[in-house]
Amino acid sequence: MPANPSIEEISDGLQIAHRAYGRSKSRHPSPLCILFVVQDPENNIFDQYAISSCLQASHRVPVYRIAFASILTHTSIATDNPSRPLLYHPPYLSTAPYEVTTLYFRAGYSPSEYSLPNAWKARLHLERSAAIKCPSILTHLAGSKKVQQILATPSSPYLDRFLSGTPYAGYVDRIRATFVAIYPLDSTPAGQEAIALAKDLERCKGYVLKPQREGGGNNIYGTKIPPFLFSMGDDEKKYRGHILMKLIEPPDLTNSIFRNGEVQSGEVIGELGIYGVCLWRNGHVYGSQHILEENREAGFLLRTKGRKSEEGGVAAGFGAVDSVCLVDV
Repeated sequence: MPANPSIEEISDGLQIAHRAYGRSKSRHPSPLCILFVVQDPENNIFDQYAISSCLQASHRVPVYRIAFASILTHTSIATDNPSRPLLYHPPYLSTAPYEVTTLYFRAGYSPSEYSLPNAWKARLHLERSAAIKCPSILTHLAGSKKVQQILATPSSPYLDRFLSGTPYAGYVDRIRATFVAIYPLDSTPAGQEAIALAKDLERCKGYVLKPQREGGGNNIYGTKIPPFLFSMGDDEKKYRGHILMKLIEPPDLTNSIFRNGEVQSGEVIGELGIYGVCLWRNGHVYGSQHILEENREAGFLLRTKGRKSEEGGVAAGFGAVDSVCLVDV
């Protein structure tokens, strides 16, 4: 089995951002730290703890955690400092505040977290600070399903547009061949065709309807799609909040999964995700060109679920963490 140093690699990526931030930007220099933005309550604390422990033990970087809902209470930005350093005031310490070099978002991905006006103020507050964001709001949106759809709709010109003039221009067809078709549900010709397909009880069987959000438990499959769409009535905004994706058909595989205290055996599906570290400097600050400081693979996550399961999220309780076994074919 291949080594999977994801904890070490992700920690290393965060400490590279921490070092790239440089010295304190406060008028009275403050100690520096990395701040994890987390949910409250937090269900994924164990991998977060592993990353923070590695940062402190291997890189000697102070790490703090703050609930997304507490951002405006325990952080501040000096209004008279054009560098806009973000200061974290630990509620349990009476010492001087820490200056945040890097924000690691483990919260702020679900619409439910933005139900109150202060949540939007908190996100804007962080985005306007000097802290390096993982991810920034632009990077966050770039990973949305809408952007995936724009690149993967068969009639889309954007993949060619973004890769032309790069070393990868000659690989456009090979990259596109790895995509399954993804369609919008809007007023465009591709969107109208997708809506008609999604409402057809026969043709919809090979598709999944996905909302513009992260996490498992939100997808609609096959023959469940038409009644779901009809329940929306003629609300175009609700339609635009979804994409229609052709189902991926992986090869048959038999294995056993330990989940909920039981060993379950049978046909399974694996989903391999590759972690990465990417750090760049914006061109409008450092000259006319963006400077790519770091861009590399950082381990992987293999999730496995029963073939009949319509969801695959581990945290949502549908899948299990697995290990890769490489074989000759």
